Amino acid sequence: MKKIVLSQTCQGSVLRQLLLSSPEFRREFECTFIQNFELKEGKPGLAPRTALEQAIERCDVLIYHDIAHYDFPALLARMPSGSMAIKIPYITSTIYWPTYDSYNLISLLPAGDTSRIPWPCKTLCELIVSLGDKAKALDAYMNLDIPAAVRVDDVYTKQIAYLAKAERDSIFDIAGFTNKHFRSVQLFHLINHPSLPVFVEVANAILAKLGLPLLKNVREDPFSTHQIPVHPSIISHYGLSWCDAGTTYRIIDKSFSFEEYVDLYIDAYVEKYGYAMYPKRYPKRRLLGKSLRTVKTFFSSLGKRPA
Repeated sequence: MKKIVLSQTCQGSVLRQLLLSSPEFRREFECTFIQNFELKEGKPGLAPRTALEQAIERCDVLIYHDIAHYDFPALLARMPSGSMAIKIPYITSTIYWPTYDSYNLISLLPAGDTSRIPWPCKTLCELIVSLGDKAKALDAYMNLDIPAAVRVDDVYTKQIAYLAKAERDSIFDIAGFTNKHFRSVQLFHLINHPSLPVFVEVANAILAKLGLPLLKNVREDPFSTHQIPVHPSIISHYGLSWCDAGTTYRIIDKSFSFEEYVDLYIDAYVEKYGYAMYPKRYPKRRLLGKSLRTVKTFFSSLGKRPA
């Protein structure tokens, strides 16, 4: 039996699950997922590459996020003769949430090794701080026309450009898939959690490369239990048909309407930061640092897009 290794973020665990749902794939491959990040004291950082170094010398196919510190050119040179390496893009997007700050985790309402609200909405935080009153901030945000205040189409253009750059010279076309379907299909649950249709697109590209039949009728979406609601003005601006102002969203163990989510967000934010702005650890421009101890390095080494 051939050996396939996935060196990825948590996205790799979902991809492995999908690939193994193919009977033909299971007959031909033993599939191992080696996570390329780890949590230390609640903070994510790069995992040591020791396990990958050991696995790569015995694998037939490597699917990997190209982390600069891992030195993949050197690692790929250690693969067996006749083996195959497939570079896979790190698939993230703020298309549905153009006012969110994906560089600065705020981790409101922790739940296990994650948090119910991972990232801050810059616009909502500014309203909380400037108005200093929950009811006023809630009302202002609910009635805000975000596209009138923020150049959301520029955000969209940058997000598509990020995906296109990340998958350049690869077997994937997630940029095209996103551009075509983001209005009619929910493509992301969180900024870094694509939905099932995206994962099926990725898995099928890999299966096609391996000469195996494509997946059909996949229904279980592993990431669907943790979502960020979409602001009604964004729904209206893009004409999203997969959601509306009354849609409820799953946040780990409960479901929330958009207004209930904003209410929860404000309470959790004030409990953690009061009416002060959350600390911004990293700048808004593209991150270039290489420290292994920071979220900044981990995401930038995956080719993370500008905010």
